[in-house]
Amino acid sequence: MPVPVPPPLPLPVAVAEAVVHGAGLVLPPDGTDPGAPWFDHRARLGRGHKYLPPACQYLLAAARTALAGSGAEADRHAPELRGAVVGTNSAVAALHADIEETVRREGAGALSPMGVPYFSVNLVAARLSTEHLLKGFNLTVTSPRVAGIEALHLAALELAAGRGAVALAGAAEAPDPRAGDAAPEAGAALLVLRPGGGPVPADGAVLRTVLRFVPPPALAAAQGRALAEDSVRQALDALCASGPGPHEVELLADPSPVGDAVARALRAWCAGRAPVSTEHSGARAGALAPVGRLAARPLPAAGGTRLVVAASRAGTVALASVHTHRHTN
Repeated sequence: MPVPVPPPLPLPVAVAEAVVHGAGLVLPPDGTDPGAPWFDHRARLGRGHKYLPPACQYLLAAARTALAGSGAEADRHAPELRGAVVGTNSAVAALHADIEETVRREGAGALSPMGVPYFSVNLVAARLSTEHLLKGFNLTVTSPRVAGIEALHLAALELAAGRGAVALAGAAEAPDPRAGDAAPEAGAALLVLRPGGGPVPADGAVLRTVLRFVPPPALAAAQGRALAEDSVRQALDALCASGPGPHEVELLADPSPVGDAVARALRAWCAGRAPVSTEHSGARAGALAPVGRLAARPLPAAGGTRLVVAASRAGTVALASVHTHRHTN
């Protein structure tokens, strides 16, 4: 007689929390054509930055804005207690294409020694740490579509573990010349984070994040789709277990079975709470947009929560909420 198989137990949901002390956004003006010049590194950064990849320039400019907005929060802590986590999908994709084309046409001897080191995407975040003496930890993550929120999540976990007192975290992208039909991204978005549970400045907010994974093959069966949607609902419940409910909800998802499953779960959960905007959904070559949506506009002065959910066709899913908080300093 066959032994009945019990239903799978709910997966634990790890929620990371941090306090936002400042934000920096560097984005092209609306309507800028891909590839059109829009960023003046001389005006934004000064001398010594000419040969950096564009995504690195954007990242450094965003860091300056974020740090200034935080009241120089990083300077209050020793360099060994400052960290950086950067998410990207295409920060050096154009450089990789240029290197490949140069080697194919002219040989390796024609490569520029100024740009070649940045074939390693880790060096984009490394330059950020070098410029601002962020010696505690330095991570680069590249998960499809969700790397920006993943960077915020990992930074919050590092701070909670005592590996640092302050972190710069977010995303930086430059257009991928091989993105196909996916919309290219350019710019950077960074948040200055302190450990969760600490004082929230007058212009600050509380950030909470959750990461999930939905195996695309599992969505071929009804049971797999049900489990995937339940996983997203559990993440939403955990993310919003404390703090005010969302008043703005945005979904940024690839057109895919994963995106469809996440959309169904999100809309069902948000019914009676808040409408779900999909204005920024669609195929995108980058992980910048979700962080940009978190930081794009200030929350209402009376308080409120913005919820952003990102999902890729590869199965990566990230959820983040940012809300104003009762001031404690």
